[in-house]
Amino acid sequence: MTIAKGLLLGIWLFSFGTITFLYFAIFRKASGGMIGGDIIAHLTTHSPVWWVALVACVAFGLFITRSWSGRPILWIALAVTELFPMGLLVMFLTLVARNKEMVDRANEMLPK
Repeated sequence: MTIAKGLLLGIWLFSFGTITFLYFAIFRKASGGMIGGDIIAHLTTHSPVWWVALVACVAFGLFITRSWSGRPILWIALAVTELFPMGLLVMFLTLVARNKEMVDRANEMLPK
């Protein structure tokens, strides 16, 4: 159970850290401009620093839960608040898929 709690804490830290990083790196500077999915992918999954941060957050979560188990309400709160980043991820993936459909449909309508 300690490993599951550690993974939950590590993933929770990582997901909110990623949201904060993207806010400060992209959306705050964009000032209403268009942001492509490739830019977000370049800053996250294509970056080695992002993967190192994932490993560091999971290790930190495991170390914290090894030394302090926490009350059950803490783990319930972490599980509930993790729904926010997961909702943002699902929304982003849905928008990327819809964008691809629209680009394909527009390319079909162009004269050849």
